Amino acid sequence: MVELKDATLTLGDRRLFENLSLMAQDGQLTCITGAEGTGKTAVIRVMLGFQPLDEGLVSVDGELLTPLSAPTFRKLMAYIPQQREVKLNPMIPDTKGLETVWSLWGYAHYQLTPINEHLDVPPIASKPIIIADDPSPALLSTLKSLANGGHTVVIATQREEFINLSDKIITLGNNDTVLS
Repeated sequence: MVELKDATLTLGDRRLFENLSLMAQDGQLTCITGAEGTGKTAVIRVMLGFQPLDEGLVSVDGELLTPLSAPTFRKLMAYIPQQREVKLNPMIPDTKGLETVWSLWGYAHYQLTPINEHLDVPPIASKPIIIADDPSPALLSTLKSLANGGHTVVIATQREEFINLSDKIITLGNNDTVLS
């Protein structure tokens, strides 16, 4: 389980979200969605411990995620970055202790475990928390299956096919909402 409580984040002079509270639970596919620029990827980075909050807290299985505890919690997580993040950003955050995966075309400056479109890779299934930033639609059934199998699966996307199959939907924007 990953939880944000009363989370506020400002990047530059722009407030992305304020007093956002959400809980991504075991056995659920949680979708973070919203228009471009509303902070979907920022929420993912917060959950991974790469982006500190202005206010609020992040917890993993009820334990506070801090800069000191983040590397330990990342060992519980599999992270699937969005393709453009890997290809266009050579300064991807330090992922020490984070099982990172990527599909088909990905490369980066840290070790990746390649996956095929069926995500039939034991390292992913061995992690209780799977976080994906705008994953390929080819991964939809596998991510849903992992959620149904008890994993906490969090995705950030605008893709309707993911939104329609999600157990919980968090829509970021002017009035952040959580739908179950």
